Amino acid sequence: MRVMDKDQVLQFVRDRKSSFDASGEINPFASSDWMLHFIEQVAERNWSFIVAANSPHDDTFMLLHRVSSGHGMSAVANYYSSLYSPIIGSWDPSAEILNEIIRDLSRGRPRPSTVDLSPLADPGRRVSALRDAFASNGWYAKQYFCFGNWYLPTEGLRYSDYIAARTSQVQNTLARKSRKFDGKKARIDIATTTDQVEIALEAFASVYAKSWKKPEPYPEFVPGWARICARNGWLRLGVAWLDAIPIAAQFWFTKNRRAYIFKLAYDEEYSKWSAGTVLTAFMIKHSLEQDGVIEIDYLTGDDAYKKAWMSERRERVGIRACNLRSSRGLLNAAFEKAGDFRRQWSNSLGTGRTNPRD
Repeated sequence: MRVMDKDQVLQFVRDRKSSFDASGEINPFASSDWMLHFIEQVAERNWSFIVAANSPHDDTFMLLHRVSSGHGMSAVANYYSSLYSPIIGSWDPSAEILNEIIRDLSRGRPRPSTVDLSPLADPGRRVSALRDAFASNGWYAKQYFCFGNWYLPTEGLRYSDYIAARTSQVQNTLARKSRKFDGKKARIDIATTTDQVEIALEAFASVYAKSWKKPEPYPEFVPGWARICARNGWLRLGVAWLDAIPIAAQFWFTKNRRAYIFKLAYDEEYSKWSAGTVLTAFMIKHSLEQDGVIEIDYLTGDDAYKKAWMSERRERVGIRACNLRSSRGLLNAAFEKAGDFRRQWSNSLGTGRTNPRD
């Protein structure tokens, strides 16, 4: 197990760009571009980074972080990251590789007590294999629910067929409101290039400030990621304009034929225009007809409006692992098991309500 500071881990990611980008083919939040930007913008100086590998060459590895000299470790992710790849270098590592990585992690000093990995895809075989690897190496590992993820499979899907499958409310709103966005008084633009991104970002910031959204805790994160996406040809930043006033904005990015809906907002003062609905339809049409995507992903959360636009739902989960060879880990495992027992006992009485996180 290797421990690094912020500058060292940035160099580590640069040196292993190909490994991160291989994982980024499936999960954009594991790509080297994302990881470098995330560490640069979000990581605090009191973070240290841990690499647990299956060999001295770090060809397949787990990247974690901890605060100060703490014993608990977490994914290099937060609310910006809708998906975490616990193993970099392989999407489907063997049980042998997983066991080597967990053994390397367990040998660390100070002895790690807990590891929290989330949000993870596929709460099935891959997550079970990772949980089993922890258990095989003296850890208590527990899976928990993180959030729902709405998405739309789109390979071969025509926009007309897509709209025909929407609810009557969506169809009626689009029929009434879309005609107003004819390029005269109101219009929609999609920024995709570096020479378009700054004007679009200015419009996005204006809309965001007038919306219901809370200010971003890391003000440079979203615009910085938009600029990176523009350089790579991934950016799809849509803006609905009323004359010279931006009234709705959506930041999507498209990578490996998948469209990710990252940030969106509208100015509530102009809600009668239904600009958010019209813009969403416009962005979906662009994704289908211009980008030829095979999937549109609404990323984090079970917000009710997403069901009107998407057709499928999957779950993102986490793994909380407690090292039974650590006194802190043993205590944490006891608390976890006691919590499980209390919920089971309460449910058996018919009076309890299960916590979706557990």
